[in-house]
Amino acid sequence: MSQANLDLFLNEARRNLALSEKVRAARSHDELVRLAAEHGHQVSKPSLVRHHLHRLAGRSDDELAAMSANLFDHDFGDVFLGKLI
Repeated sequence: MSQANLDLFLNEARRNLALSEKVRAARSHDELVRLAAEHGHQVSKPSLVRHHLHRLAGRSDDELAAMSANLFDHDFGDVFLGKLI
């Protein structure tokens, strides 16, 4: 159910500019889980990680190389945060 809740939350964030900015400003998975809960969505950390890994898996080597400053030079968590929407 958490993935379905994450999808609903992300759809809401795409439609709501203020929420979208809060998602992008989040600096931890805990912040994102709390933010989702504040908007009525129960989201888990594993669902957040799975969502990001799925998005990265669909990228080509060239796309990943273009993102290399964010992918390879920062803490792995930084790659995920703010990139949900």
